Amino acid sequence: MVEALLPGAAEGLILIRDSIACEGRPLLKSFVVAAAQRAESIHVLSFELPELEFKTGLSPEVTSRILFHDAFPDPLGWSGRGSALTLGEFSASQLASRLAAASPGSATVVLDSLSWLLLRLPFPSVCQVLAQLPRRASAAGLNVVRMVALVHEDLHPPAQLEVLKTLARLAVTLQPGPESGRGGEGTPQTAVVLHRKRGGRFLQKTQLFSVLPGFVFKFLGELPPKAVSREEDAEEGREPAAVDPTARLTFSLHLTEAERQARESVPLPYHFSEEKKSSLLQTSTEEAKIYYQPDAADDFDDEDPDDDLDV
Repeated sequence: MVEALLPGAAEGLILIRDSIACEGRPLLKSFVVAAAQRAESIHVLSFELPELEFKTGLSPEVTSRILFHDAFPDPLGWSGRGSALTLGEFSASQLASRLAAASPGSATVVLDSLSWLLLRLPFPSVCQVLAQLPRRASAAGLNVVRMVALVHEDLHPPAQLEVLKTLARLAVTLQPGPESGRGGEGTPQTAVVLHRKRGGRFLQKTQLFSVLPGFVFKFLGELPPKAVSREEDAEEGREPAAVDPTARLTFSLHLTEAERQARESVPLPYHFSEEKKSSLLQTSTEEAKIYYQPDAADDFDDEDPDDDLDV
């Protein structure tokens, strides 16, 4: 899925979740290389790495398209350099004006990293910037096609990561591959990809990939879902464990043998015995008669039958 979305099919917020066991910056740079191949402007908001270190390994063709907004040397603006990006400028309106002034047209915005911002700014304000930046940039003349953000998931509570996942159009969670390693160049990695489509449908796949020199993405295959573990049980000669949905109920849905026999001995209201069927189906040859037993309060007057009516 990632190999199909890298050429440009993925739009909106792209979230790359890595950890100390599996680094995600090589995959982040793969999105940068793919954006450069599409001749898009690339705005890099760097908070964790200086400019030279971020551009290490990228070709001159790619670095020539990068518009670097360096917040690493002076994130709080103490030195007073006017061109450097500061933490106070991380708002939708100020970022839109800054990015649109650098280059109009279509662009990819890269956040390296979102974790640095989440640890220093209120979480709701960061989410508002992620949601409002494309609209504010469009009003300023810049078409932000996608935002690629790197987040270190072992630095944040799971609730925040789930909220960020709902904002993202594409969420890639990196895990170590079959070979141990932190995910350097050429090391196989596992990516759990969650793609939220425009119709509201979700598509999730688990893939194996590696990042080659030059940050070229290489797809190695798709892994089966974990629900297919029955094949492993069959190979080992074990029967798959059946799930009992009534195991955790506070009441019993099963009948004992005595309760079952008592239920079967009760006749159903619509079930007629043979004697009752024959009596109901038997035709009578006698003439039908109507018998009426008057009440004590009835007043019969042969001369005036309507005497008891108030007319």
